[in-house]
Amino acid sequence: MNGKENIINKILSDADDKCAQIAAAAAETARNIAAEADKQIALEEDKLQQKLAALADERKRNAVAVAQLDARKYRLNARRQLVSRCYDIARQRLAAMSPTERLQFVGTLLEQYAEQGETVYVTQADSASVTQKYLDGFDKGLVLGKRHIVADGGVVLEGVGYDKNLTLDNVVRYSRDKSEARVAAYLLGDGDEQ
Repeated sequence: MNGKENIINKILSDADDKCAQIAAAAAETARNIAAEADKQIALEEDKLQQKLAALADERKRNAVAVAQLDARKYRLNARRQLVSRCYDIARQRLAAMSPTERLQFVGTLLEQYAEQGETVYVTQADSASVTQKYLDGFDKGLVLGKRHIVADGGVVLEGVGYDKNLTLDNVVRYSRDKSEARVAAYLLGDGDEQ
């Protein structure tokens, strides 16, 4: 049996060698696969880091852009409030005019806007000064209305089928529409509001 045992031992020895070779080849393949996977992971990680950095930069740019836009909005709002305050002060000063100044103001409105034969309505406060005799002085055939307007000053002119509301609120609003850009440029010095 010595011959059989030698053959069996030889087969077993060859099988052990073959198993060792296969195991070594498998280990080498596993090491190569792991090394290639590590390379791919490193490449993917690098790409991901670049994407994250780009996203972070984009977020920073977006945050800066939003902050700049908010700052512009705040600045514009502050400028608008300043300009509005100027017109509010002008209106308050017009409303606080003395009776003589009020009469001059009404006279200026009538000179500029009154047309032949219109009816003139005035405030209760102006009714003592603005009389039919006063209106006759404009030589436009103006007629003093029998009722008073409710306003801080100014007049309402009425013709056939139309009226012109020249009360303080409307005069200031009209003036603002025409002059706001120039006022803003004058106040702010840079003309951004034009």
